[in-house]
This record gives sequence, C-alpha cells and structure tokens, in this order.
Amino acid sequence: MAAVHQQRPRGQMRRRILRLAADWLQQRGYHGFSFAQLAEALEVRSSAIHYHFPTKADLATALFRQYREAFARWRAQMADSRFDAGEQIERFVDLEARNIDGEQVCPLGVAAVEYASLPAGACAEAEALCDDLLDWLTATLIDGRAAGRLDFPGEAGDQARALMAAAQGGLQLARVHGRSDFAAVRRAILAGLISEGV
Repeated sequence: MAAVHQQRPRGQMRRRILRLAADWLQQRGYHGFSFAQLAEALEVRSSAIHYHFPTKADLATALFRQYREAFARWRAQMADSRFDAGEQIERFVDLEARNIDGEQVCPLGVAAVEYASLPAGACAEAEALCDDLLDWLTATLIDGRAAGRLDFPGEAGDQARALMAAAQGGLQLARVHGRSDFAAVRRAILAGLISEGV
C-alpha cells in the first residue's frame, strides 16, 4: 500500500500532507503529532513527508501560510459579493463555526496558545494572518457603521479585536461545553453589532 501512495504526483502528496496536518494542528496543537504519525496515517514512509517538508518547522510555516492564502481567497469572495457589511460579519462568524464539526479551534487560537514554542516562521505567518484579519474586520466595521448597517461603540479597530477574541473564545468553549456555547456567542456578537434600524 505504501508503495502505491508514494507513486502519486508530488503535488498531490504535498496537498494530502497539508490537509491532514492542518486538521491535526487545529485538533491537537503543534506538539500533538509527529512526522511518523503523519506518515502512518497517510500510509507512506516518513521520508515522503521529509521530501516535501524537511523539518516540522517548515511544515508549520507552510500551514500558516496556507491559512493566510485561504483567508485571502475568502476575503476576495466577500469583496466580489453583494453581501452588506452585516452579512459579511455573519459569514465570518459562520466561517469560524465550521471548525466545530471537526472538533477544531481557529488556527490563530492554536498560535496564541503555543506561540512561545512555535517556530519563528510559523509565528511570522500567524502574525501576518492576524493582521490580515484585523484589517478586513476593521474596514468592514467602518463601512458597516457608515452605511448604518452596524452600530457599536468606540473605535472599529477595538471592536474588530473584541470580535476576533469572542469568536475564538466561543470555539474553545464549544470544545469543552458543547456547540450550543458557540451559538450563544454568535448571537451575542451579532446582537451587539447589527443595527436595529435595519
């Protein structure tokens, strides 16, 4: 079986590694799995993992870069959509909620908890992802308030950080106490932002 899998195209194998590693990173954390475990689950030799990612630090950096790229694609979809600011915020919260089905936390939640022991490259990508998300949320909140769709006190940047923290905290609660806790956090986020006049 291993020999068959190793004959797959190199790009396909790399994608399979990243897909499984991403799931495990969000379920188990950076220190919760090894290359040997990845190889066993993918039914390949460890050398096949090392071929694409010489070290676990290289893999972690690639994972957080992939998260950034995925968010950039989603952000572009929102820009091309007809969704107003309130609807875009709802879709962002629902995007976070998808992690619940896989019993996962947000990649930034993983980075926050394990930041001190993550490789430097992964930390840099995680910081950039955080900046990307904050930029988008802040701009969306500003646009939504200007259009009368969103209503919130204080600075948009402060509200963006509070929104991120609430969504990530909701995922943590859901893992311990059940998905209904995330639903409650979702309701609170939207109730605090969506203008009643709309």
